[in-house]
Amino acid sequence: MLPVSYTDFAKYYDILTDNVDYNDIAFYYSGILRKYSDKTGPLLDLGCGTGNLTVRMERLGFSDITGCDFSKDMLDRASKKSDGIKWLKCDMRELTFKGGFNFCIATLDSINHLDGERSIGQVFDGVYKALNKNGIFAADMNTPYKHLNILAGNSYTFDYEEEGLYCVWENEPSEGDPLNRIDMFLDFFERQKNGLYKRSTDSLFEIALPVEKISEMLIKSGFTVLECSEYLTGRDLEEASDKFMIAAQKQ
Repeated sequence: MLPVSYTDFAKYYDILTDNVDYNDIAFYYSGILRKYSDKTGPLLDLGCGTGNLTVRMERLGFSDITGCDFSKDMLDRASKKSDGIKWLKCDMRELTFKGGFNFCIATLDSINHLDGERSIGQVFDGVYKALNKNGIFAADMNTPYKHLNILAGNSYTFDYEEEGLYCVWENEPSEGDPLNRIDMFLDFFERQKNGLYKRSTDSLFEIALPVEKISEMLIKSGFTVLECSEYLTGRDLEEASDKFMIAAQKQ
């Protein structure tokens, strides 16, 4: 199951991701979707978080968009960014749509936050049912290489002086885990009006499966895999690629 509500993570998410080029990512996803379809919607955004990418897809001309996330706190922040998008709280493993969407995206490694193959398979099955015939599903995911060699057991500190926030991020890998799981522990220190700092904590995790396994699971759910490449660059995947993009179609 999804073990966290992302309450504190949601509160600070937009600050922590301030360096993410959402415009570039939205153009990238738009290019992939329009490569395989001339439609503009409806579009389902799984794991939409605070909606930063969702609203940019709307600005790029996609219509009838539904943003879906497990976290109410994330959605509360997303809902303030666009009145034209339907924001839906739901577990992506329990989608109940029966057709209706021409596109589905799962961005910023949202699939990596699931807890295993069974959960990922449930998502793929649900997406397949949610899409119309010839509908396109596109998702990006972290690779095992990234988990083993980049995230690993590293710790990071982030100092957002203007926002009055300091964050300590610690990664704890599960050695020998076939899912390449990384547990992530976050300590937030928020400056108060009296100059003192209030501490809060949150935790999350990610897993990383090989692209070959993800392709196999998509095919098992009924999809035809259209392409798989290095995230954002479009190049062929290499051993040291840290993220991949995969696009599939419902026949």
